[in-house]
Amino acid sequence: MRISQELRTNLLSELEFAILKMREEPDIAKKIYFFSATYGAVERTMHLCLDNELIIAHALLTICHNSINERINRMKMGDNTVSLPQDFFERLITGVSSFRQAIEQNDSIYPSLETITLLTYLTTGPGFYTHSYLDYINSRRP
Repeated sequence: MRISQELRTNLLSELEFAILKMREEPDIAKKIYFFSATYGAVERTMHLCLDNELIIAHALLTICHNSINERINRMKMGDNTVSLPQDFFERLITGVSSFRQAIEQNDSIYPSLETITLLTYLTTGPGFYTHSYLDYINSRRP
């Protein structure tokens, strides 16, 4: 990622705060609210330095937030057909922490974005079904 040290420091600070609040907050709606700060922080950085990795990170984090938020809203309305994995938010926080660490160490951000995206897929109908089906198939193996 080609951004100045000042922008990197600001981005890292915002991501650190978002991670802290996601860990502290017991309410899932508020956890996802603080998750939205990830793409917000990336977008603010993009306004000052347009970088291809920032563009991809912003797009994926926005899509992930919207998908997870939609699932949470459906759950609030009583649609519990697709449930979140029990350790969902711990895994999401780990993914965001890895994203932050990659930025800090100037490593590739793509593995952490892949983790977050694959986790998000589990919140969708097709993702939930596929995971359930694969669990079933694996349980039938000797």
